[in-house]
Amino acid sequence: MQYKTILAIDCATGPCSAAVWKDGRIAGYTEELRPIVQSARLLPMIEDALKQANCSYKELSAVACTTGPGSFTGIRIGLSAARGIAYAAGIAGLGFTTLEVMAYAIKDEKNSIFSVLNAGKGEWYCQPFSATPTWHASHEPMLVSPDTAMKNAPTDAAWIGNVDIPDIIKSFPRADILAQLAAKSSQSFPLTPFYIRPPDITMPKPKN
Repeated sequence: MQYKTILAIDCATGPCSAAVWKDGRIAGYTEELRPIVQSARLLPMIEDALKQANCSYKELSAVACTTGPGSFTGIRIGLSAARGIAYAAGIAGLGFTTLEVMAYAIKDEKNSIFSVLNAGKGEWYCQPFSATPTWHASHEPMLVSPDTAMKNAPTDAAWIGNVDIPDIIKSFPRADILAQLAAKSSQSFPLTPFYIRPPDITMPKPKN
């Protein structure tokens, strides 16, 4: 199903952004690169993007949000906002991974793309994508060591992400790219977290 007016939200990897897709284009976009202000800045940024687009919540037909992988806190903040808006407005909620959103940004320039995020603890989140014959993921998302990632990357792939290696296109999953992907994609995920690595915090076991 294609949606006419979409609010897109991302704060899964540190930077935070919001965008509005309206009348077949990005009609509003705001971003904040400081990760510590996500919870305070996200809702004002959403309001700003809607104002730029001359759009109200009532005009939205869907809300899209990145589901992860990334920061546990950032993922929860973004998804909480997206689910609240979707519920209040009675509209569809569309989830997309951070890895796909980053890769989608260069799909018109590169046929083979390897999307990579620093997962901490000496590991990377990564996933290969192909723009031919149609846009698709070439493999499931992976949580692996840098050496393993390099061995699994297609030899002709353009790298995009936030790890420090030569020739990578430095990027984060921006909401304006998410909005374009949501507007043109026929598939999405539910608005639920996609961590890959389970959270470090666990619930205490009940006492006997």
